Amino acid sequence: MTYFDNEVLNELLEILGKEDLCAITTSFVDQLDNQLVELTAHCANAELAEMSRIAHSLKGGAGNLGAIALSDIAAAVERHSRSGNTELVTTAMTALPEIAQQTIIELRQLGYLSS
Repeated sequence: MTYFDNEVLNELLEILGKEDLCAITTSFVDQLDNQLVELTAHCANAELAEMSRIAHSLKGGAGNLGAIALSDIAAAVERHSRSGNTELVTTAMTALPEIAQQTIIELRQLGYLSS
């Protein structure tokens, strides 16, 4: 599975430079950890409106970095939360942590995130 659109990362690297890009990816990962905790808690309480809001933010942040797989699964969480389909929300939430973890691993392998 491809987790990133390398063209987006290369463009960001060209525009920002490595130091600033790494600062952004570090901030993104910190925020991602918090978003995953919040999404899990809201999912357990079937708080779909909050899930939709957080997933929307995650979708945008991931998309801005070119993290296509993460953006796609966040979009699914958002879409299913808005439609009220708790079964599909649960299915998407099951996949989200693994995709988030693989995204972080790939950022490290690409050299955009310190170990």
